[in-house]
Amino acid sequence: MSQFDFPRINFHGSVLLDVPTGNNGKFSPLKIYNQDAALPYRPPRVNISPDLIPKIQSLGYDVQMDPTGQGYVEIASVTDECYDAWAICLLGKSGYDDDYVTLYQNVPLDGPSPQPSLYDGLVQPGYWNYFGDLSVYAEDIRITGIQIPDNQGRVTTYTPDNSAGCPGGLAQLLGQSFSFHQQFFDPNSRTTAMFCDVDSINDTCTQLFISLAGIYGKPNGQEKTFLSGVPCKSTFTWLSLSKVLNYNNELLMPMSGGTYFESTIALNADQTDAAVQQDLNQYAGFQVDALSMKILLHQVYEVRNPDYSKMPTTPLGNNQTSVYKNPARVAFSGSLCPFVEGVDMKTHNVARILKNEIANNPAIKYAESNPPILAPTPMGTDEKPLSLPKTVQLPPAFVRVNDKANVISLDVINSICEYGVGFGPYSDYGGDTSIPPFISWKNYDFGQLTLMFIPDDGTAPTKVGSINHAQDYNMSTFLARGGVMDFPVPSGISDFSKGRFAIYTSDQKELFMEDDYLIMSDQQGSYAEQGQLASEGYKSDGAGRGPVILRCFYRGTPLTNPTLGKIRNGNTNKFQDFYFSDGVSFEYFTKEAGCVQYVLGITPEQYNVPSTQKERLYFAANGYTVSTRVLSADKELEVYLNGTEPLTFQVLYDNILSNYNNVLPIMNAILPFQEEVWSEPYTMRRMLMLTDEKNWGGYMYMPVTRELSKNQQALLQMWAKLKINS
Repeated sequence: MSQFDFPRINFHGSVLLDVPTGNNGKFSPLKIYNQDAALPYRPPRVNISPDLIPKIQSLGYDVQMDPTGQGYVEIASVTDECYDAWAICLLGKSGYDDDYVTLYQNVPLDGPSPQPSLYDGLVQPGYWNYFGDLSVYAEDIRITGIQIPDNQGRVTTYTPDNSAGCPGGLAQLLGQSFSFHQQFFDPNSRTTAMFCDVDSINDTCTQLFISLAGIYGKPNGQEKTFLSGVPCKSTFTWLSLSKVLNYNNELLMPMSGGTYFESTIALNADQTDAAVQQDLNQYAGFQVDALSMKILLHQVYEVRNPDYSKMPTTPLGNNQTSVYKNPARVAFSGSLCPFVEGVDMKTHNVARILKNEIANNPAIKYAESNPPILAPTPMGTDEKPLSLPKTVQLPPAFVRVNDKANVISLDVINSICEYGVGFGPYSDYGGDTSIPPFISWKNYDFGQLTLMFIPDDGTAPTKVGSINHAQDYNMSTFLARGGVMDFPVPSGISDFSKGRFAIYTSDQKELFMEDDYLIMSDQQGSYAEQGQLASEGYKSDGAGRGPVILRCFYRGTPLTNPTLGKIRNGNTNKFQDFYFSDGVSFEYFTKEAGCVQYVLGITPEQYNVPSTQKERLYFAANGYTVSTRVLSADKELEVYLNGTEPLTFQVLYDNILSNYNNVLPIMNAILPFQEEVWSEPYTMRRMLMLTDEKNWGGYMYMPVTRELSKNQQALLQMWAKLKINS
């Protein structure tokens, strides 16, 4: 995909992220979810480090050992019947685990020492939104700008307040709504957008499934669909941990962050307005049948450490059930551009990548900003504003040379930091670590930033263009441009492959420098079955299986000559040599169940093991990765599948439904995990339809989390057929 082609349709607004938070492993060494088996720990447990075992045993607790030699203590009093009530209380305060308070007091949270204990008022097993439904619900997203080139190196940005001269078909989109609803004009419509993690504990690969996206409005009071289509699955990339400066504190991460999701929307020909289609075709220069979609999620606001007893249960967004509701509210910004077949990737931009090296992290002048950048104060009794870092790590910027339009485009939508201004009221149900929301937002003023081209032969650099806060990247202008800045191609340069791009500050300090290589994959998040062969293919988006293909670029051009690099297994930190070239396939090990993040690199800094906090932040912002999930073989289920043992509801619950009862409890509110409910023929027919592999890429697929193994899926379908036939 590409955010660089024209015409460019830019948007901004807000969404509700109703993510469930019960299985994310936030409070390790408290363990409630076994990701390798895709089943909960029943009962939950506390892992005990070897040095603590004698002490914990002396306190009278039974320290058991798992097959890997990891010591743990089961919280035996927390049964399925009381699990939900326990999960939404502070650890040791629910009444269901009183006998384990001494254990909690003597076990610290994982992390740099000294860490508070599990009993120090921060640990809530279900975290801040235990009953989330995985939905991404568009509250109000509007078209903020339309950008058209004149092919002479100039790009005009039209906005709802300044549309004179904008082509008529595109002009009608300005100010209209961008949405993922099933039926946009139905006030009770549900969203078709869902979040799903490949690795639900470590959050190395969050996926966004959307079954319908469109632009809608009511010109002259008449309901109108301007365009709509089906996006492919996308996965987040280029994670920033310092997008929001005054959320940039360890206590608030990932609220400080921003991240890309990139997808391609296959347009519905019969739902694309003729005038819109005509203008798309004219300025793209070809028949536009698909749009590239770049999304930036940022300005994440979460009510942390909440008091569930005070939390609202009224319908909100997509979640219409009577459960406790505390979704995150998030800004949603980006662009829609024509997809160029044979040039663009479906889930990544093909461009040149500019990185902010650790040594060049910019210093932030909090007091000198206008207005000054203020840190929030948590609700607790301390009443001290949170500390903020003096320097920040910026995620990459991207450049593409567009010879047809005679422009060089620079995408800095996630590279320019922002900060909240003015505090709203604290939440009525917030806990001690909750902070107030910001009322408005501003982009940080880095001064004048200049894009330069530096030839390899040592001749003088050429200035491509400059941007400044007042004219180019103040918040309103920035959002109207989709965070992309365009400059005329400078004269005198015949070959941009013979040099590198860089961004300098007004005092000539290097802020970003181009990395020669860019490695990506449209199968960045993929699934395999334990023990399968690579030739069987991997599941990534939609029905069927296929290879994981790496796209490799050198200065924006496909890398045709195999080039030696390395791949690092994120679990073992072991390296293997790998020859990268554009279109090469990547095969991964399936012997063991679980999740692995593979780090891909050609230059050394891309595959070195991060050892300091700064290096870890740099890697998160700039690393090239492929995340995988190998689903457990679950061979113990074969006795039920082949009829050797009878399939009972208890077997179904223990091996499948218990997972969702504990880590996706919204399912229990919608479809209670009771035998009479899960034996009703109509319900089971619906279940068969939703578990059909052809629906795997859709928002209604069951399970939404996509973590059932082949045998688990077969067991669920076998149960449904038995009940239908009976």
